[in-house]
Amino acid sequence: MLSTHKVEVVPVVLEPHPNADTLSIVRVWGYTCCVRTADWQHRAIGAYIPPDSVVPNRPEFAFLDGHWRIKARKFRGVMSQGLLHPAPESANIGDDVAEALGVTHYEPPEVYELRTGGETESPPFHTSKYDIDSGYRYGHLLTDGEEVVATEKIHGANATFCYHEGRMWAKSHREWKKPESGAIWWKVQEQHPYIAIWCEENPGLCLCGEVFGQVQDLKYGSKPGQLLFRAFDVMRLDGTFLDFDEFAEMVPVFYRCPLVYRGPYSIEKMREVCDGRSLVPGADNLREGVVVGPVKERWDARLGRVKVKFVSPAYLERSK
Repeated sequence: MLSTHKVEVVPVVLEPHPNADTLSIVRVWGYTCCVRTADWQHRAIGAYIPPDSVVPNRPEFAFLDGHWRIKARKFRGVMSQGLLHPAPESANIGDDVAEALGVTHYEPPEVYELRTGGETESPPFHTSKYDIDSGYRYGHLLTDGEEVVATEKIHGANATFCYHEGRMWAKSHREWKKPESGAIWWKVQEQHPYIAIWCEENPGLCLCGEVFGQVQDLKYGSKPGQLLFRAFDVMRLDGTFLDFDEFAEMVPVFYRCPLVYRGPYSIEKMREVCDGRSLVPGADNLREGVVVGPVKERWDARLGRVKVKFVSPAYLERSK
């Protein structure tokens, strides 16, 4: 499942900002974007650059003063998610103009990745990069009232583990790591033997989850040197995934990402449950957000696998 990161041309309809006469609000799908009213009074369309995009060092972005990564922030009390930029000439609504504007998707350096000497390997099977798009953009692909599960989005390092042809394999977000690399994707197995035991008992299935604790700045109550792991998916080697109830039956609850909500879907409900404190036992930090998908796996031609993330506004504000 690959992210469909785009910079799309969207219609621009100005709404008054409640606390600033010189600012307006533009709603783009489920996002809100604050703009200078004078800059947009005579523009009907714009290019929407979502959060976690990186813009190039070009004159048209000089006003960012070197802050090339686009983030969410508040303007006079209203959360602004992303950046609205004039659309290129001859562009039409729905066009993807990321390449024309030189905008790329932000890829965070993976923890310890630069310390392992690039010791990677290629497995005798293929699995794609695991990525999930924003529910603020694609949440409409879930149907109101459809039964969904929302699990806590944990702040750590993406991981995939598999037992195949008589040995364990471990993958970061992008790369399969050699056992001798010393990377956290192997160290976490030393602290949690359950990972290898589960994989050996289920050869040909990949256990997908998050390595966290002493990994990122949210520590989840971990002690120095302690790594934690929670699973959020089981993937077959053909790239398909188990339904949630199958996944929950195979993986004990204490090794799964905490379940925040199960029930009928609505955007409003997802906005509600993405906020709050972490449900990881022993944690004393805020929740990054939730990952939401239907109880029964399904695909959509516009997205691929129907699974999206809703990041908490409190987390976005905290990380500005």
